[in-house]
Amino acid sequence: MITPAPKQPQISPLDWSGDPEQCPQWVGYPTRAGLPAGLLWSGSGEVPAIGARVHVHMNSIGPAEVKAYFHAEGYLGVLCQPDKMPEHLAKHSVTLGHFFGRELEPYTGFFFQTGGFTR
Repeated sequence: MITPAPKQPQISPLDWSGDPEQCPQWVGYPTRAGLPAGLLWSGSGEVPAIGARVHVHMNSIGPAEVKAYFHAEGYLGVLCQPDKMPEHLAKHSVTLGHFFGRELEPYTGFFFQTGGFTR
């Protein structure tokens, strides 16, 4: 899911240290240290480091750089800056995308392995 990059709020992990459920979702964090414990990574590989180069397979977005981490609904994700943002998003000044681990991997599901629907 790609959303416009809003101005990041000035928050500190100390704001929710006693209650990790209060850690805001979808907000970018420069390290994983302040995020709630036990978040799941949906990718098959390791969580990429900040500054790492990844390939976003979702919607054929392509190469991107990891800029921050975020979490939502119990999952860890990465905020990435694609080398070339899709035109329909760039015209709305979108610069970063929220991606989960699975979206950084080629899709290998049954539908694509069999060539889609058959009659």
